[in-house]
Amino acid sequence: MKWHRNYIRGDEGFTLVEIAVAVAILGIVVASLLSLFAQSLFASKFSKEITAATLLAQEKIEEIKGLSFEELQKAEGLTEETVELSDMEFTIYEKIEKIDDALMKISVEVKTKNNNGVRIVTYRGTF
Repeated sequence: MKWHRNYIRGDEGFTLVEIAVAVAILGIVVASLLSLFAQSLFASKFSKEITAATLLAQEKIEEIKGLSFEELQKAEGLTEETVELSDMEFTIYEKIEKIDDALMKISVEVKTKNNNGVRIVTYRGTF
């Protein structure tokens, strides 16, 4: 009868095993959420870098497209420059190649410090 009164009043409480299991489950859940959060931050940073690299590459392509064909022929070769944008450092590789007398190949590659990057290739002709 005494056990029945304690059960009704709620004096029993939790055992040490139940508390240990609850803490273990909580730890697994928290560790999973922290891992997911870290992956999300990495993906966000990577996306920001690629977006900025694409913007820089597109700007450089448009700048080169603004040159006349004669100026483009004079600029033939490989150039490299370092640019900082939004607290990120990028290296821009610009390569202008002569395919034939009437056609030039323009390649722009933008890389981050982590070697993530974007390459855009276009052609310019006299026809």
